[in-house]
Amino acid sequence: MTWLGALTLSAGVLILGAILYGWLFRLLARVAARTNTQLDDLLFGRMRLPAKALIVLVAIHTLLATRELELPGLRSAVTAVELLVLAYLVVETAETFFFQWWLEERKSVPVPAVIRHLVLVVVYTAVVLSVLGTVTGLNLVPVLATSTVVTVVVGLALQDTLGNLFSGLALHIERPFTLGDWVLVDTVEGVVTYTGWRSTHLRTLSGDIVTFPNSVIARARVQNYSAPERRTSRRVELLVPLHASPAAVEAALSRALATVPAVHPEPPPRIWLVGASPLAQRYALRVWIDDFAMHDDIESDVQKAAWNALSEAGLSLPVAGVGVAVDAAEEIVVSAQVSSRRA
Repeated sequence: MTWLGALTLSAGVLILGAILYGWLFRLLARVAARTNTQLDDLLFGRMRLPAKALIVLVAIHTLLATRELELPGLRSAVTAVELLVLAYLVVETAETFFFQWWLEERKSVPVPAVIRHLVLVVVYTAVVLSVLGTVTGLNLVPVLATSTVVTVVVGLALQDTLGNLFSGLALHIERPFTLGDWVLVDTVEGVVTYTGWRSTHLRTLSGDIVTFPNSVIARARVQNYSAPERRTSRRVELLVPLHASPAAVEAALSRALATVPAVHPEPPPRIWLVGASPLAQRYALRVWIDDFAMHDDIESDVQKAAWNALSEAGLSLPVAGVGVAVDAAEEIVVSAQVSSRRA
């Protein structure tokens, strides 16, 4: 084909590309105007210049191909740049959709910039090596091997950090707790004040901040007192005289619980006789409360109300010394039972 024909065809490709570019981006702008997110507007703004560059590169490629010039290096370079620009469009679209829209907007999982950049570096490295290997036919196995060794070394050096990062990602996706929840992690009880990608902070009832690496929380037993709802139950145990009838004790305790404002009437409190010793009976109360942070005060109020109600009914609680004696007697009874079974 003559130079005139090649230039004409190349110009036609350029004009056609410009028309398609204008039509496509007008359509995308109308679609973006109907959505609630601003990410599509930002994405389309970043895509305009690479899309224009891709149209120009296709026109140049057409000119070189139709003239069949003996410039293999130039043709390979144009092809490589075309593929890289196309890969940029695809990768940036996928990154915006996955990290910024799906994780951050839909799942409310903020992804640190370092994570996004790390993923993009890995992806773009693989893309560049693949394009260069395909276009130039070079053997990139040594480069890949070297990059693999470097990746392994860096991975081993950052093993704990990466473990915490990926554990943090799992915690953000599964969401076993949120900010403000009262949780029990192993033996530490506190409210969640911070959840990051490396660690989670709990503030205990004493006001101390306990920092847990996310990898530790991922392996630990976590009990959330605030889920699936804020209302939670507490168990309170107390002693009554041995001669007290269960009916009289339950009636007095029911009156006592009705006087504690923080105890919910629904679900209704539960009262159990859980054991008896030669000195006293042991009862357990199950009450429901809204504010876990106040559970110590509420349990104290329950104990006080129970003491007053039992005293008014003539069923006064044993004194502290009797309580110690009851505990000792129960231990003796349990030990005797264990010894008899072994015998």
